[in-house]
Parts: sequence; C-alpha cells; structure tokens
Amino acid sequence: MLSTLASRLLGVVRTRVLAQVFGSGSTADVINFTFNIPNNFRKLFGEGAANSALIPAFSTLSITGEKETRQRLFALLCTYQVILFIPIVLISYIWRDGIIALLSDFDREQIVLGGQLLAPFMLYLLFISLAAIFSGVLQAHHRFSAAYLSPLFFSVVVITGVLTLTPRFGVMSMAISTVGGGVLQATFTYLSLRRSGYRMRIALRGRGTPLFAVLKAWLLVSLGMLAQVITQLVTYRFASALPIGSVTALANSTIFYQTPYGIFFNAIAAVSLPILASSYALGEKERIGRVTGNALSDLAALLVPSTIILFFLSRESVATILQTGLFTHESALLTARVLCGYLLFMTPLAFYAMMLRLGYSASRYRTMTVIVIAQNLLDIALMWLLITGGVGILSLPLANGISTILGFVILSVVLRDLYTPLFDTKLFLSLVRIAVANLPVTIALFIYHHRGFDWYESGSNLKNLAILASLGITASLLVLASYRIMNIPLAGLLKRRGEGDGNTEEA
Repeated sequence: MLSTLASRLLGVVRTRVLAQVFGSGSTADVINFTFNIPNNFRKLFGEGAANSALIPAFSTLSITGEKETRQRLFALLCTYQVILFIPIVLISYIWRDGIIALLSDFDREQIVLGGQLLAPFMLYLLFISLAAIFSGVLQAHHRFSAAYLSPLFFSVVVITGVLTLTPRFGVMSMAISTVGGGVLQATFTYLSLRRSGYRMRIALRGRGTPLFAVLKAWLLVSLGMLAQVITQLVTYRFASALPIGSVTALANSTIFYQTPYGIFFNAIAAVSLPILASSYALGEKERIGRVTGNALSDLAALLVPSTIILFFLSRESVATILQTGLFTHESALLTARVLCGYLLFMTPLAFYAMMLRLGYSASRYRTMTVIVIAQNLLDIALMWLLITGGVGILSLPLANGISTILGFVILSVVLRDLYTPLFDTKLFLSLVRIAVANLPVTIALFIYHHRGFDWYESGSNLKNLAILASLGITASLLVLASYRIMNIPLAGLLKRRGEGDGNTEEA
C-alpha cells in the first residue's frame, strides 16, 4: 500500500508536469489519446490479465512445491510474450497514421503526431508487459514490496525526461521517456525475481508444465480485458468528438480517482488473491468467504471517505495540482466535473473488481469473461444513449458506474456457492457502520463547499497547496476520530489481511 501510495503520488506529479509542458489543447489531447492505447492494452498483456491468470497458477504450484516446473513455466511465458510483441510493434509503426485515424476523430495534423508517438508507446507496452509477468510471480511468492515499487521508476524517468528533453525533442520527449521508464521498470522487477531462482531464457516446449492451462486462462481473461480495452477506446472516441480538452479532462480525471482507488484496491486485492487461490486449491470454503468479506469491508472503510473528501475538494485538488502553464482554470473545472462523476461509483467499482478476483481464484475464467464482456457492452450502449440524450461528457462516468453496479449484482448471484455479499449480514452491518462514521466529514465538507470559497482559482502555488493539504489532513483526522468512536480500526486493516490464514508469510 505504501509503495502504491508513492507510485500514485508520483503519477500525479507526472500528470502535472505533462499539463505544465503540453497544456490541455490539441497537442495534449493527442498525447493522452495515443498513450491510452498501450495503457489499455496493458490489461491484455500486462497487469490485469497476467495477474488474474498467473497468480492463481503460481500460487498453486507453490503449494505443491514444484520449483522446477514454476521456473520452466516462467521462461515459457516470457518467450511467448516477446514473440507476440514483435509483429505488434511492427504493425504499430507501419500503419501508425491509419490506426490513429481509425480510432480517433482528430484532424490530419493531430493524426500525424499521434502516429509518431504510437510505435514507441507500443514498444513501452512490451517492457511493461514483461514487468507484469515478473510482478505477478513476485506476488505469488508474497513479495509485494518489489512488485509495487517498480512503477516508481517509470514515473521518475518520464518526469525527468519530459522536463529535460522537451526543449530538444519536443513532443517526442514523451515517447523517449516512456520507453526508458518501461525498460527500467522491467529491469527492476526482473532483478528482484532472480533472487527466487527465476531466469529469462528461450523456452518453447511446454511439456510437463501447466503452460496450456495458464494460456487458456490468460486467453479467457484477455478476452474480458479486450472488452474493457474496446470500451476505453470507444470512451476516448466519444470524448474526442466532444469540445477540445475533453480527452485531456477524461485522462486527468481518471488519474485523480485512480490514485486512492489504486492505493487501496491494488494493495488489498494483491494480498487477497494468492490467499483465495490457495484456499480454493485446499477446499477451504469458509476461509474464502471470510477473506472476501473482510476485503469488501476494508475496501469500503478506505474508499468511502476517500470518495467524500475528493468529491468535495475536486475543484481545489485539480486546480492546485494541474492549473499551471498552459493548463487553464477552465480546464481544471472540466476535469473536476468529470472526476466527480467517476467518484460516485468508486466503491462499487472496487466491489465488482474484487468479486471478479474471487471468480478467477476459483478458476472460473469462462464465466468471468462472459460477465465482463456483457458489462462492457452495456457500458458502451449507455454511453451512446446518454450522449445522444445530451448529457455530454458526464455520460462517460455515468455509463461506467451503472454497468459496474449491475455487474456486481450478477457476480454476487453467480458466485453464491463461494460467497455472496448480498446475504452477508456481517458485511451489511459493517457497511452501515462505515456510512454512519462518515456522516461528520460529509456534513463538514458540504458546509465548506457551499460557502463558495474561491482561493483555488489562482491555480498551482505553494500557498494553495498548503491550504489544500490542511483541508485534506483535517478531513482525514475527522474520519479517523469518527472511526475510532464507531470502533472501525483502520490501523487493523493491514493486520486483518492475514487473520485466520495460518500462514505468517501471507500475513
């Protein structure tokens, strides 16, 4: 969690640097749009699909003690990943302009710029996908620090590269820095993994390993992730047809709400998934229900106050962090508006994603894939209906939120033999307590919001940063005091991840 916190904060700094250097106009829209292509495909070849398919497999192999099989499987996966990416990078270079033209509603100048950026961004995707394999194996061995520290290197390289290389290379400084950051992130995770005996080497024959079972699981998860990628591409396509600055507002708002979401969900899900996979392999159904219920309760305890604080301080946060250089106050207000739409559904999104992890831990990849595809089709349909109805850019977060809630309900029914939150009385009472405990901070921030303070309009400076930090700290202390009164021990959440597991390494 601490590693992810540092990574997300650096991500915000990276966003600020990009906003300061490239602004929020047509050039920034092209950068954000083009970078979103490999960033979405990370779900196919990187973090999403890799973790969901690899962690259960390597966790099960760890239980059976098949060290040589694990190491062969690792070499096979790395080899096939590299083979897969050779044609992808070549295609992204040869047909670069056509790909950008197909996926966007940009003019000719923007298409050419996007084409120049696409191939380096796809090369970055190769390295980040290898890093995801390394990270997934590390997590299966309960080595979370190394896995979650690695994104820090990417942000540091991009921030440094954009600031120092832009005067000479212009927009291409972003491409150069992105590739360099991906290489460094992959190198760090690989060196960490070597200590567990894993080595990258050419391997093509999977006999004697669960390669095909893992690839089948990976393929099924990737199909679901592909649906998410297509939905994101459609989302950005809709945004590119809206007024200038909409794509940048969408990209920046996603970074803001993904900061608390990533810190808390990634940490809890990362620790829970290996435990759930090993519990399913051992037939410990009661343990599965306890771990999942605790994970959902912990997510709510952390994400609900995060949502409230960031919702009421959205304009202040965006303006203080991003409003500088070419990034105007109007751009900050638009970003804050989109951010609020996503924040409304942050906790339901985490619940939906956690239930998917439960299904993956039980190797129900086919069922999870069908549900994910259906949820994304609904998301696209709702976006179209809302935009057609004149809702504008808020159609994007609203469609995603509504489809996510329906997906969570469906998962709760489909996975009821493992665990169903809809009939978990303990979870329901915990959620009620969390809601009541957050009433004081909600009321306090509601009063502040309606007082009409405008100090943030001057944008990014040290004074405004100090004011924002003071408001955030005060709100957080109010939440902590309220949680203490309601006996919701935030400090115990980290400890609870290992309760009842009977495995100190997992704890």
